[in-house]
Amino acid sequence: MLETVDILIERGTLLTLDRERRILTDGAIAIRADRIIAVGKTADIKKQYTAGKIIDASSRVVMPGLVDGHAHLNEIARGLIPDDLKTSDWLKYWCYPYFAATTAEDEYWYSQCLIAEMIRSGTTCFAEPGCKFLPSIVKSIEKSGIRATTGSWVWDHGGPDGQKCPEYFLKMSLKECLELTENNIKSFNGAANGRIKIFATIEGVGTCSDDLMIGTKELADRYGTSTLMHKASSREEVAAEMRVTGHRPVEHMYKIGVLGPNVFLNHMTAVDGYEVEYLAETDTKVCQNPPAALKLAKGTTQMGKFLEMRKAGVTVALGCDGVNSGDHKDMFRAMYLAATLPKDARIDASVITAEEVIEMATLNGYRATGWDKDLGVLEAGRKADMILIDIDRPEFVPTYNYVYSLVYTASGDCVDTVIVDGKILMEGRELTTIDLAEVRAHCRELAPQLLTRSNVKPVSRWPIV
Repeated sequence: MLETVDILIERGTLLTLDRERRILTDGAIAIRADRIIAVGKTADIKKQYTAGKIIDASSRVVMPGLVDGHAHLNEIARGLIPDDLKTSDWLKYWCYPYFAATTAEDEYWYSQCLIAEMIRSGTTCFAEPGCKFLPSIVKSIEKSGIRATTGSWVWDHGGPDGQKCPEYFLKMSLKECLELTENNIKSFNGAANGRIKIFATIEGVGTCSDDLMIGTKELADRYGTSTLMHKASSREEVAAEMRVTGHRPVEHMYKIGVLGPNVFLNHMTAVDGYEVEYLAETDTKVCQNPPAALKLAKGTTQMGKFLEMRKAGVTVALGCDGVNSGDHKDMFRAMYLAATLPKDARIDASVITAEEVIEMATLNGYRATGWDKDLGVLEAGRKADMILIDIDRPEFVPTYNYVYSLVYTASGDCVDTVIVDGKILMEGRELTTIDLAEVRAHCRELAPQLLTRSNVKPVSRWPIV
């Protein structure tokens, strides 16, 4: 008698990412509810299981879903911000005014559009570093079926670069910051049947006081969650920290005791060699965001210490950032950059491999978000989050190494099917949980209203007639 499961994926090429990093040809996966029940050769699995839903993966690579370690849902103005600004001006004169003008309705509909983009390019989990209207974002994540960490944008304008914070945008006292963060964790952590985690999200980049960093770390420790912030993002941030504290950003966090295993730091392009030791000692997590680093000229190829971090044992995840900074949500493009930039920067093709980059986009992302015990590996007992990649496309024919092709050739458009928590979110490139036509219509209607409220105007160097 065959045992019944909900979904049976058969005849696929499975990148298991298990301890041996096995690649199973003619492989099958049995899924019941939100868990993987069995993984093995198709002939063996079909002797044991039958399913109501059978997916023929004979022309598909099946792998764990990708993790976007830095995914703003309130960056929603593609093409608005000029591409020749340094980070501090980009924030102060463009992003902050625009963010300040958003409404709960804006954040809901735009986040639906961005989540749709992520699902369509193979992202099954993301870390959102702080929104304005958390209930709207929680609702959006829950409806979409994706997995995510999120929280409210929190800052007290009290850091060494606090003067760049606009008075009109979310200015809060230390007490208000901590109370909001604690209430968020109590209210929403574990929502959507555990698919949503609430992090203690503070802005960072020199805008937050020591007391706020200490307070949010204490909350994260108390409630078993993580704290997340932007850090060491630019030379300007380092200069401000040195001027006021006498320390570099990561060094200062170490001195005041706010690094640790549940601390997740984004960007981290302006890190010195000795600070890598602090990160390794404390098991602090890091997210590299090559699309944004390149566009905003953060110096990642000149200053970046991500290779040194990895060598020291630091968990380095991978992200795209927001669509005003990185301009896309395609983690395959991020993987390509993470694999190629270090080779050229060091003039040494051996410094990083395609296999290591796939680990950054999967295993390391799940470690950074605290989901590594349940996710990131195709094996029995794990949560059923995975993607199926169409390899019956010209860019894959022929290929002799699918790992190389995924990193150096593929794009998000290659993703055919997406499964999260055992539920199909996309099949045959068709979304099942998001009505994309409805979402696009709302976003197009809201866009001119938001521009009017923000008083930020698009600029074109070429005449528009």
